[in-house]
Amino acid sequence: MSQETQNQNDIGHSCPYCGDKNIETIATAPYVRGFLLAYQMGYKSFIGCVSCVRKKLFGEAGLSALVGWFSITSLIINPFLIIYNLFQGAFLKSNPAKVKAKLNEMGIPLNPAEVNLTQIGYTLAAAMVLADGKVEAEEIKAAEVIGEKIFDDFDEAAFHVLLKGHRELPDITDIARMLKDYLDDDGKKTLFKYLLAIAKSDGTIAPEEKALLVLVAQNMGMDMNLLKADGAAS
Repeated sequence: MSQETQNQNDIGHSCPYCGDKNIETIATAPYVRGFLLAYQMGYKSFIGCVSCVRKKLFGEAGLSALVGWFSITSLIINPFLIIYNLFQGAFLKSNPAKVKAKLNEMGIPLNPAEVNLTQIGYTLAAAMVLADGKVEAEEIKAAEVIGEKIFDDFDEAAFHVLLKGHRELPDITDIARMLKDYLDDDGKKTLFKYLLAIAKSDGTIAPEEKALLVLVAQNMGMDMNLLKADGAAS
């Protein structure tokens, strides 16, 4: 293997699922859920080693095979999505160029010295807004207003670029796991406070939001006692 190929393949970030191999590829799985008279379509993106991402794609195909049928529209669409995800998983390959581009877009470059906390803030805020599968204008506005207060270089346009590409954003807990050994405690706390403020922006934190915030903090390796002492998790 040439030195150039070696450098291309050496992403240097651990797979957020197994933690053993480096991140090698990224894939997006479309899905449909039927609810008798209604249906919901969405996307899940996975970033990690080839083996783990393949398992995620197969798992999504299996889940769709179980719960993706309960409406007329989903009956028509679901077989195609199942086949697509199975096919995608079967032929999944390492794609370091795409991984590097996505990591840079998320504010997670290969060189830790080049970390962009504001860009990571865009990524986590976008993932938080999209966590329930809906894009609500009120949440987006709150993320913008709060972001301008927390980050001196917050750029509304850059934030919307992340939102526009939401189909290829990994789950927020996967992103948090990737950041565990990448950010210092101050950086983690700043990002967590940003997400907490977004959750509080409507005057209350729903149980689902609270559970998600706890998962984010845990996956980032944060000390919840320190957060409580600082008032960030009260």
